[in-house]
Amino acid sequence: MDKRIKDAIPGIVSQLNEHQKEEVKAFLGFDACIDKITLVVKNKKENGEQEYYANLRHFGEFLISRENKSCGLELQTKQSKIGGNMVIMANALGSLGVKVDCIGTFGLPGILPVFNSMSSNCALYTIADTIQVTALEFNDSKVMMYDPGPYFTLDWKDVKNLLGIEKLKYLLTGKQLVSFVNWSEIENATQIWQGILEEVLPSVVMPETHPYFFTDLADFARKPEKEIRILIDLLGRFKQYFRVIISLNENEADLIAKAMGVLRDPSDESYIRSLYKSINVDVLIIHRTKDAIAFDNSTFEKCNTFFCENPALLTGAGDNFNAGFCFSLFHDFNLFQSLLLGNAGSGSYVKNGISSELNTLIDFLEQSLVLNN
Repeated sequence: MDKRIKDAIPGIVSQLNEHQKEEVKAFLGFDACIDKITLVVKNKKENGEQEYYANLRHFGEFLISRENKSCGLELQTKQSKIGGNMVIMANALGSLGVKVDCIGTFGLPGILPVFNSMSSNCALYTIADTIQVTALEFNDSKVMMYDPGPYFTLDWKDVKNLLGIEKLKYLLTGKQLVSFVNWSEIENATQIWQGILEEVLPSVVMPETHPYFFTDLADFARKPEKEIRILIDLLGRFKQYFRVIISLNENEADLIAKAMGVLRDPSDESYIRSLYKSINVDVLIIHRTKDAIAFDNSTFEKCNTFFCENPALLTGAGDNFNAGFCFSLFHDFNLFQSLLLGNAGSGSYVKNGISSELNTLIDFLEQSLVLNN
């Protein structure tokens, strides 16, 4: 463990234990799905035990070896659970004590029972039917497969018709955190975000200190560069109401860099500074498998993750990072501490397979310190 992380953990734990903040309220949208977590069977032994593909490369090599042939795959369902970037992040925030109003595709005409397992701190409002995602999990990565269904047809008109402008105004009022995630999979997300920006937010009373607007766009490799540039411009317009934070994985950061004409620099600090200048946000985060970096126009920080060799669950790790980072915003942590807490939220989730409550998160930090002393 990096010495700086070792030195920072006791202070973070102390602050989390002692520094009680007023109740935090958040608004999150707009995706929700059912995740079917699956393993790909590689072979079966004589005693009946099954061996699974441990990493994506080996699985990919198997598929390539079947080129111009046919093959069959046996999938073993590990678990079926609540899914969607918004849902997993909201549930993680709720587990940490944040009160979250969630607007998402929870099912029609009513919310599906599977979502009743979300934290009791989450209030749910449905805007469309849900979808099912099959997540192929390996020790090093995952592959998400889905039919977009309502994700493809949902638009701003649907949201207005189901909830109404006044309800949206009510739900956005008094929130210290607003988060729109998974821009990539909701086909008309830009239109929905723009509708809220132009038709709802002008009538919402905002506090003197701007609340936070947090977004994670999810994997948008299929999106044309023109749409990416339109979205980046739209994000800048949210700054009239919020302090804007964008969280990206490495691939997503590279896609934005390409769309915005930013050259990939081998230096992490030079790269994130250049990318930051091309987008109009307050904080830029790039979270990676073994570390996370961030820049806020004055400070560059880099923090190693709590890497897990044998993960219990990978699907949702980034969403738990985002929840941990957002939770840190209300505890007076600096940028390095916020990255560390985000990494701890993700690390605890990957290790244990569930989102952490505050006490569990503190235990994870303390145990990590003990194990690395």
